[in-house]
Amino acid sequence: MVGNPLAYCGRRIDPDEAARFGKWRFPRYFPKARILYNAHRAQAFRSQGIILVECPWAVMRITQAGFPNVVALLGTTLSQAQTSWLASARAILLMLDGDPAGDRAASSIINTLTAHTQVLRHQLQNKMEPEDLSDPTLRSILRDHFPFS
Repeated sequence: MVGNPLAYCGRRIDPDEAARFGKWRFPRYFPKARILYNAHRAQAFRSQGIILVECPWAVMRITQAGFPNVVALLGTTLSQAQTSWLASARAILLMLDGDPAGDRAASSIINTLTAHTQVLRHQLQNKMEPEDLSDPTLRSILRDHFPFS
């Protein structure tokens, strides 16, 4: 997790195509399970706490709002390698997408990470994603729900 480029990532913007094929496209054999997007930048903030989201766009939006302590799963599953990195964080705030996949993932991630660290969750409204929120809204949510930032 040193910040070297590994591959490209594309996002489908047509809602019908995203529903049919998924929002994201990664190269074949891309090792998503071994990566936390932005971990090389957020590493310095693990002692303060980490914000965990699903996608790179959410990382960019939250960082833009003033919170550099954010990483993305690149999906909705948490691997052992990702768990190992996150386990040393003072706390984790889950801010996954407000959809059934995000809800299922949050439950699983909470069950896994609570053995290692404090886990908080901010549940977004139906069909909302962190990157849909304005900077003032993100700041309000993160300051209210994440005391370690």
